[in-house]
Amino acid sequence: AKVLGGNAEEAEAAVTAMVDEFGSLSVVSLETSVSLGKLVASSGLTGANAAKLLKSMDAISSASIETNIALIKSTEELARAEGVAPGQVLNDIAENTELFAQFGKDGGKNIAAAAIQARKLGLNLGTVAGIAESLLDFESSIEKQLEAQVLLGRSLNLDKARELSLSGDLEGLQKEILSQVGSQAEFEAMNVVQRKALADAIGTTVTDLGKMVAGERTSAQLAKDREKSQEQMNL
Repeated sequence: AKVLGGNAEEAEAAVTAMVDEFGSLSVVSLETSVSLGKLVASSGLTGANAAKLLKSMDAISSASIETNIALIKSTEELARAEGVAPGQVLNDIAENTELFAQFGKDGGKNIAAAAIQARKLGLNLGTVAGIAESLLDFESSIEKQLEAQVLLGRSLNLDKARELSLSGDLEGLQKEILSQVGSQAEFEAMNVVQRKALADAIGTTVTDLGKMVAGERTSAQLAKDREKSQEQMNL
């Protein structure tokens, strides 16, 4: 890790935490130790969280530790490609073990995609989990949706959002929520009561709802900038 420009102490912490998380020295081969050192050096993932994340992945998949490390590396690369800090994304995933256990599938690829989308919107997985759990409290969620429709004076359809929550597609859930909220101009035109009702219906706070709307605009601009840059490189 030190050779690669990372923190040797974090690499050591990763190895130690692996023993604590898995309860056995057998998981820490020389190959695994080297891979962990490279991972914490490049990604910004803390040593303790690297072990915690690998344990969460192991709980929902039969893949080897090396395979799971490779999946974390691919998440790191995808985060960079999407213009968000890999360390923030990976540490966010590691610190939400309950969400990972509840919604994780395909080795956790859906959680990785959700964490990247959340970071693009200025949120974290804790906020996304709160939205999903609120929507899955069907009776209360439908009641709040109907109240919001009256106050907003327009239809609000959260059926697709509930379906996505149930299937564990938390990336798609965030995008669906944004489609229901509308543009930033529409959000800014709402009064205090309307914003609060809409946030309650979705299962989040007005503050986080505002972040989502503003983050969507920022993400859209970043995507346009990347597309423009790629076009110039191809000329």
